[in-house]
Amino acid sequence: MKKIILSSLTLLIAFAMTAQKGKVLEGDWKSLKGIEKFDLEFDYSNVEVPDFDTEEDYINQKMKEKDEDEPGQGKVWKEKYFADREAHFEPKFIESFNKRESQKVSKTYDGEPYILRVETTMIYNGWNVGVMRKPARIDAIIYIYKRGENSPLLKVKYENVKGADAMGYDFASHSRVAEAYAKLAKSFMKDFKKKV
Repeated sequence: MKKIILSSLTLLIAFAMTAQKGKVLEGDWKSLKGIEKFDLEFDYSNVEVPDFDTEEDYINQKMKEKDEDEPGQGKVWKEKYFADREAHFEPKFIESFNKRESQKVSKTYDGEPYILRVETTMIYNGWNVGVMRKPARIDAIIYIYKRGENSPLLKVKYENVKGADAMGYDFASHSRVAEAYAKLAKSFMKDFKKKV
């Protein structure tokens, strides 16, 4: 039992320390030189969930399971599923991003000339049953636009960004996924610092 816990902790520390590298799909990091503030947007319109054809199929399956356990809980679960984005995922991204360098993001920088949009393309919640666990994972594309222009200055993709609490207290799925968003921000800022 001790060996299992130690090896799990070692794996968590290993992936927590390795930042994800982004793959540039369009534009150039150098085009971001001198930008200090970004108006922040989140886009969840194209989210995929592993092992399901669509996110809607995943939601319907989870609602059915919750209602079988206790009638009416499917609707409660669905509301929480969507509320977790603004309540947990987005604040964790913002907090992680803003503590890194002089660049800052906010959802209230309406007058800033540059927009940073996080498009989430995949969410896997992971699981934690105490002695065994699997981290959450997200895939996302980060776009940087100059306000009013259609072509991004930069479009960079991050895949398999893992999230888990290093101490193992992430029994709620939203906390694991939120850690993946923190890791996404950290990875983006690491690339920014290195390449801009």
